Amino acid sequence: MTSLAESWRKIPLSRRKQLILLLVSALAIGLIVWTARQVLVPYVFGLLLAYVLAPLVKAVERGILWLSQRPRLKALRFLRRPARALAIGLIYLLVLALLVGFFSVFVPLLIDQGKALWAARETIWDFITRFGEDLIRQYRLLPEQIRVQIDDNLTKFSNQVGKIVQQAVGGTAVVISYTFSLLLAILIIPFWTFFMLLDSEKLGQTLVRSIPISIRSDALKIASLVDAVFASYLRGQLFLALIIGSVSTIFFGIAGVQFALILGVIAGVFELVPNIGPILGAIPAILVALVQKPTLALVVAIYAVVIQQVENIFITPRVLGRSVQLHPVLVMVVLVIGSEVGGLIGLFLAPVVTAVLRDLFRYFYFRLDDPPLSPSEALAKVWEVQAFDVQV
Repeated sequence: MTSLAESWRKIPLSRRKQLILLLVSALAIGLIVWTARQVLVPYVFGLLLAYVLAPLVKAVERGILWLSQRPRLKALRFLRRPARALAIGLIYLLVLALLVGFFSVFVPLLIDQGKALWAARETIWDFITRFGEDLIRQYRLLPEQIRVQIDDNLTKFSNQVGKIVQQAVGGTAVVISYTFSLLLAILIIPFWTFFMLLDSEKLGQTLVRSIPISIRSDALKIASLVDAVFASYLRGQLFLALIIGSVSTIFFGIAGVQFALILGVIAGVFELVPNIGPILGAIPAILVALVQKPTLALVVAIYAVVIQQVENIFITPRVLGRSVQLHPVLVMVVLVIGSEVGGLIGLFLAPVVTAVLRDLFRYFYFRLDDPPLSPSEALAKVWEVQAFDVQV
């Protein structure tokens, strides 16, 4: 077993120069992309969309190939060659049907409830103000030492949340300012995503062939590690948001909370923000329920706590898997850093990027150990450490 340094020395000098040129070119392209990052947001969305849809496209493609190979379905053999493109087309039709249903049924209901909620804003605000004044009067009766500790904790929490919201809104405002470029990019996204899905395997094979054999095993193991983390996080977060949003809407409707649909959507959207998202998503529902009846607000608060515990214990480990395991304290820090660096997108991607960097550090640490582990052994060791983190 050779170390990474020895593997690098075994690469011919001409090949090393090519790799250095490739690295410099990648850094230059990265700098250009970073400079134009605001107008590239739709393309990033298209890339993430292709990444999310890729497993579904593969499944449909396998189904088409299976049908074309049946002896009784010889007439369908012509589908073998365009199976990939046909699978993408079918997925596009499914997504289009879902969008049509979403905008024709769901959006009008959401708009109606949004208008009703906006019309009731003054009533809700007046009630919350009176309720807050009562709380303040009761709070002032507490001993001074307890009040000082509560004030310090609330100040720290509000500063962190405020920083996240401020940077997220700021990043969103910057993105929206590039209206024409964004509109053009949005029109291109369906076609760009189509070709990304169509040629993803060819692009991957071309990239693998360009990697020297001496370090190819490391590159493939690193790619599989990064793919596992990103796939687990991105698809898992979207699935969690759908589950929490749907369950919350149903619960709010059964419990009799007004504006159940829009409050459920808010809960689902905030679910995309790790750790603090479920708490922030429950606050609007609790406030609306509080205006209706204090006991109803208590019921909603209990539901928020219960659903978060159920999510943390049963749903999240199965949906997100073992690859995205970060301590809540670290998540709070990386959320602030991510929102500072990348605005709204940085806010959502900060945890998964942190998890990737953590696992890459572990991989290279094991590869450079004494004696060094092989690429397969190092990757297995990373999964072993992750499994231990989950148990702890």
